[in-house]
Amino acid sequence: DKMMSERALLKERYQEVLDKQRQVENQLQVQLKQLQQRREEEMKNHQEILKAIQDVTIKREETKKKMEKEKKEFLQKEQDLKAEIEKLCEKGRRQLWEMELDKLKNQHNEINRNILEETERAWKAEILSLESRKELLVLKLEEAEKEAELHLTYLKSAPPTLETMRPKQEWEMRLNRIRMTKQSVRDQFNDHIQMVRNGTKLSSLPQIPTPTLPPPPSETDFMLTAFQPSPSLTPRLPFPIGPVPVPMVMPSADPRALSFPLLNPAMSRPNQPSPPLPASQGRNSPVVAPLMGTHSPHMAPAASIPPPPGLGGVNVAPEFHRPHQPADKLEKLLEKLLTRFPQCNKAQLTNILQQIKTARRTMAGLTMEELNQLVAAKLAEQQERAAAGAQPLGRIRAPMFSAPLPQISTRMFLPPAQVAYPGTASHTPAACKLCLMCQKLVQPGDLHPMACSHVLHKE
Repeated sequence: DKMMSERALLKERYQEVLDKQRQVENQLQVQLKQLQQRREEEMKNHQEILKAIQDVTIKREETKKKMEKEKKEFLQKEQDLKAEIEKLCEKGRRQLWEMELDKLKNQHNEINRNILEETERAWKAEILSLESRKELLVLKLEEAEKEAELHLTYLKSAPPTLETMRPKQEWEMRLNRIRMTKQSVRDQFNDHIQMVRNGTKLSSLPQIPTPTLPPPPSETDFMLTAFQPSPSLTPRLPFPIGPVPVPMVMPSADPRALSFPLLNPAMSRPNQPSPPLPASQGRNSPVVAPLMGTHSPHMAPAASIPPPPGLGGVNVAPEFHRPHQPADKLEKLLEKLLTRFPQCNKAQLTNILQQIKTARRTMAGLTMEELNQLVAAKLAEQQERAAAGAQPLGRIRAPMFSAPLPQISTRMFLPPAQVAYPGTASHTPAACKLCLMCQKLVQPGDLHPMACSHVLHKE
């Protein structure tokens, strides 16, 4: 038994030695292959270096011959000029020739300087025209990209259903295509600009076509339950709460603007709805500004409440999942909204809720944060309408895109167009807006003057 165990032990050790030997052989083979491959690469690099040296030597010889030939030609020309000058000196007209030569040299330098200046000016003008057209096309594509991102933001914030999956995929495909088109336009214009800087004439380059985008995806109506306001609040309103037959307007603002402080109690006055604004202004409200409007004699002024806190993440979804809300639920909701927006009264907030319900066809599925954002957007729209009502028509900005931008008719968190209210607009100063480049608030002292309605920092 002892011999058998020793034999088995020796056999195992022998097998281990064989395995190690095989591993070492495999490693040596791998190293050998690597060394051979490295040797081949070194030989290849050596051949390439030799070839490059030969090419440089040939070019040097050619350049040397060319320089010698030019030197001989210049020497011959110099001798001819010297002989001519000597003849002129002998004829007694050397001074006249020198004066004329100086005059011709001055004219030649002036012409060369003018040619260089005009060439540089034309070169800069061509580059500027390319850059301007590139910025214009990119700005249009960025506007469409922001609109698609806004659609996706609202689709993603909605509950995932079979009816929202397809529009979401279509808008994602449209957003990807817009980004690819924008990158392609930038690359094409950058290539043209680089070629013009290298000396190529702009007229010899092919014309870059204006990109065209396909029509936006078709919208889908969601059949959801309607929000029923409390009948106890109806007599308090100075106007009926019927359905507002106005199409929904899709603002092209960044949804991140809703996270800024919404209202300034010192600048706003309660019980003052705003006049309506044209649809073109309703689509271009980049920030949420203080509420502006006119005074209504039918509404009682609200009590002063401290400034509202920031947007919170309080969920009140159970209050909206029921198709018929009792009066106490609506009162609690209005109390929360009054705490959030102290410059408004219950009648104004009830009207805004009715407009939101009319636009969305239901209030089901909304959280308190989403409802705060919708109310804030509605108040901002009223502010934009009031500001636009006090401005001349010439200051209304035309849309950037040649084709009309699509509108949303689905279950989005967007307010409809504002219903006209009686009264006159207040003249409260306009609030700060977001910078087009950095998306930060621009103070009046840092505002860069623009011919359009865009806002930029001076930097």
